[in-house]
Amino acid sequence: MRLPVLLLTTLLAAPVLSAQRSVPSSGQWLIEPGDHSATLQLNVRYGERGHSSNWGRDVPLREFVGLSAADMSGSGAVHFKIVRAAGTLDCEGWFERGKGSGHFTYQPNPDFGAELAKRGINAPTEWEQFEMTMAALGLDLVDELARQKYDRPTAAELARMATHGVDLDYIKELGARGYRLQDPERLVRMRDHGVDEDFVASLDNAGYKNLSAEDLVRVRDHGVDGEFIASLDSAGYKNLDIEALVRLRDHGVNDDYIADMKEMGYAPSNPEELVESRDHGVDPSYIASLKAAGYEGLSLPELRRARDHGVTRAYIQRVKSRLSSNPSLDEVIRLRDRGF
Repeated sequence: MRLPVLLLTTLLAAPVLSAQRSVPSSGQWLIEPGDHSATLQLNVRYGERGHSSNWGRDVPLREFVGLSAADMSGSGAVHFKIVRAAGTLDCEGWFERGKGSGHFTYQPNPDFGAELAKRGINAPTEWEQFEMTMAALGLDLVDELARQKYDRPTAAELARMATHGVDLDYIKELGARGYRLQDPERLVRMRDHGVDEDFVASLDNAGYKNLSAEDLVRVRDHGVDGEFIASLDSAGYKNLDIEALVRLRDHGVNDDYIADMKEMGYAPSNPEELVESRDHGVDPSYIASLKAAGYEGLSLPELRRARDHGVTRAYIQRVKSRLSSNPSLDEVIRLRDRGF
């Protein structure tokens, strides 16, 4: 799955609104072999009104019109175009051994606004159209949104989708998983938080389908994925709700902690017991230290109480040496509270 990246590096401190930004008529390009087959890594640099921006992503070879394999493998001047629905980058430069660099001029597509208008979308600003060009946003994406019955986006929303990596593949993949979210802004939010097709598939396989957009973002932000859910399932904690999954993850109750506690003889049916024990610092090493001091078979509430009152193996040994007896845990706690 492609993961577009759009990096904007602003050299001035004051923010600049899209509507106020002027479209660069030219800039620099740099091409290297791509991370995937049949792609090239394209990096573009351009500046306007004292600002400099960098854009980079893997681009399919088919988008480089007039650039041949012989051009890239040889050594010499090249001239090619990157043609997209919203505009074209006319590129000139030099290639040597698979790497190239040079300059480009930008040419907006004068028919693009009319095509958007046919779909009931307002005309984009020059800057919005440039952003759509750079991110390769096409009319097929607009048509897919309509097919999936999303609210009709504005040109500004389309530009925002483009710059945040919401492309046609992303929309189709989520749609195939049953996520047709109506509001285009939800797609941007999910993309920004790393909710991609692989993540959604891992939740589907774990039995968590048709979650809300907010739930998807929430579990992603908290590190709850299919692997984590599977580890809970194998430990006997199945069919937990989203809140329980997030709470376990946030409090460090993972498969290692569960397995270690089980090995010590603690496998409560309610995972909330493990959350409370983890929060109170009751872990296998603490349990082992109390066992070594002669206190075995304690319940989790008893262990938590001892931990909260600062009862340690060293303290128990000091108490026993001074009393020459084996006090109960309650007696040890009372002595600890009284500063004995």
